[in-house]
Parts: sequence; C-alpha cells; structure tokens
Amino acid sequence: MSSKIVFLATEDWFVRSHFLPLLRRARADGYEVVVAARDSGVLADEPGVRVVPLPVARGSLRPGALLRERAAVRAMLAAERPDVVHAIALRAILLLLSTGSGGAGRVFALTGRGFIGVSRAPWARFVGALLASGMRNAVRCGGVLLVENPADRAWVEAGAPLPDANVLQMPGAGVDIARYAAAPEPPPPVIIGSVGRLVRSKGVDVLVAAHRRLRVQGVACELHIAGEADPDNPDDYTPAEIAAWRATPGVELHGRITDVPGFWARAHIACAPSRGGEGLPRVLLEAAACGRPLVASNTPGCADFILDGETGLLAAPDDVAGLVQALGALIPDAALRQRMGAAARARVAAHYTEAHAGAVAAQAWARALQARASAAT
Repeated sequence: MSSKIVFLATEDWFVRSHFLPLLRRARADGYEVVVAARDSGVLADEPGVRVVPLPVARGSLRPGALLRERAAVRAMLAAERPDVVHAIALRAILLLLSTGSGGAGRVFALTGRGFIGVSRAPWARFVGALLASGMRNAVRCGGVLLVENPADRAWVEAGAPLPDANVLQMPGAGVDIARYAAAPEPPPPVIIGSVGRLVRSKGVDVLVAAHRRLRVQGVACELHIAGEADPDNPDDYTPAEIAAWRATPGVELHGRITDVPGFWARAHIACAPSRGGEGLPRVLLEAAACGRPLVASNTPGCADFILDGETGLLAAPDDVAGLVQALGALIPDAALRQRMGAAARARVAAHYTEAHAGAVAAQAWARALQARASAAT
C-alpha cells in the first residue's frame, strides 16, 4: 500500500499556482495525494489528486473561525489517516500545530511570514512568537521545517539552533524553465513589470511613486501591473488607491493574468519592491527564467536570490529614491538589461527549477516518514 500525503493549505488555487509540481512529484514517487483546502474546483482536472474541502476563512483570526477550522482539520485527519501532512504557509501551519497530526509525519512549509512579518502591531508580534515557538518545538520532536530563506529559519530558531537534518531550504516553488523561456526584448518604450497580489506588503504603491518620479524626470517608461486585490488579506489596498494607479499616465493594470511568460515577453524589467514578509517571491523566479533583469527590495528572500549588480539591482524597502536610481540605471541601458537577464536565467536553471524544488520536498517527506516510524517503535 502506498503512503498517503495530505497537503494542508488555505486555498486550492494557491496550491495549484505555486505547488502543483510538488503534487506531481509526490504522485511520481508513489504517494496517494490529497489536498485539504478551500475548494474552488481548480484541481478537479489534476490526475491522481483528491481535494477535501475545508471551511477556511483566510482573512480572519477570530477565535470562533479558528475553532471551526481546527475542528474541520481534526475531522479530516481522523478520516484520511495520512502518513505525512505537508502544511503550506502560516495559517495551515497554525492549524496543524493546534490539532496535532494524528500520528502522521509533519512537514511545515514556511513560505514567508506575510503580514505577521511586516506588521508592527503588538498582536501580530505575539501571534508570530507563538507560531515560531510551536514550529520550533515540533521540529525538535521530529517535524521537518521547510524555509525559503535563512532569515525565516533564524526567526523560527530564535537563537536556539535546530538540527540541520530537520530543516531544509527550498528553492521557492521552483520554475519550469521550458515554459518560462527566455524571450528577446520588445521594442521601446521600456516597460517595467510587476506581478503579484495587490497587498501593501508587496510595495506596489512604492513602485507607482517611483514610476511617477521617473516620468517627471523625463524618463520614457511604462509600468504594467498584473494582479488582483485580495480582500481576505488585512493588508489589502483600497479600491480608491488602485483606481488612482489606473488613472496615472503610463500605468496599465492588467488584473489577474494566466499567461505569465507572455507578460514577461512584453516587459523589459521585473520589479518586486516588497516591504518584507516574503519567502522567495515566485515573481522573481519566473521573470528571471524569462531572461528579465530584476529590481527588488533588499529584504529576505529577494536579497537571497538576486545577486546585486549581476542578476539585478537591490534598493532599500520603502525607498522611492533608491528604486528610481535602480530603475534609472537599467532603463537607458539595453546591454546591461540583457546581460543581467541572461545571468538571472542561468541562476534559475542552476538552482531554482521545479526539479530542484521537488528533490528537496521529497527529502522532507522521507524524513517525516522516518520520524513517524521512529515514534511508532
């Protein structure tokens, strides 16, 4: 009988957009694959993957909502009796920590700290400290921690190092470099591209301000923004803010897109001005695979992937002037853009493909199974 792995998440669309290669790797390795998440139907056509719907209210930390979700997760685990639970992102990790695993091996996939990582609110810091403590204790008891940057490991450890055998660093979600192929630059004007949810931690407002300043300085460029608002996120931009961006000369909002390689084929520069809380932004991997130079904030995840001056340029978070300087260096220099774009793609091919991500995940599942077997003896 094959081992069963449950991928526990908040949204099935997030699993599909970021972690579908891991589901397929698990199937190829002989696992029975179940996704437990809010079900929108996007995984219905994926062979060998079964979805168990969960009533997850992603934007709420109200005790009542958390208790209902906890009960639903506990019932799901009792019914499914998985061998491994792979919890993706903080809310799923919180639910797994609070319910127990029902005897399954546990993998905690920390994909960044999100709102908790950037908020200065006392309640957010308190919740973050509880989560870090819970993961730290679980890893010491045989759980496996997956991180996407060293800063997130340090956050969980809080000065008390965890065993290296139980902590693995993922190359983000990995990228299919055949699908995200390098494309020649389009003709001018230079287009700065941004892809991601329209939430404040992504820093889109900083990028719009930098673009306005560049235009005032007489720099010919356009800004194309792909992504939707996220009302379930407490960090969401208001409709008025988004409308103001749409009314800005030289700014084009595309909304949600499905052809991401096509978007990068029409852009010259990729920009991710994150305020923090990221694991390893997928936008950087995808744009780099398409041969685009990168401009991003000097924050964990972004700074770990970008080699400043080689594959792209870094600016301080929330620094409009720094972003203007970085973009201003690339916009007039096609040779520099192309050199950095080629180096960025080579970096993805060497270390950040779907195959690289799948290999690390497979190690985590094997170690979780070993810990489960040891606990049973």
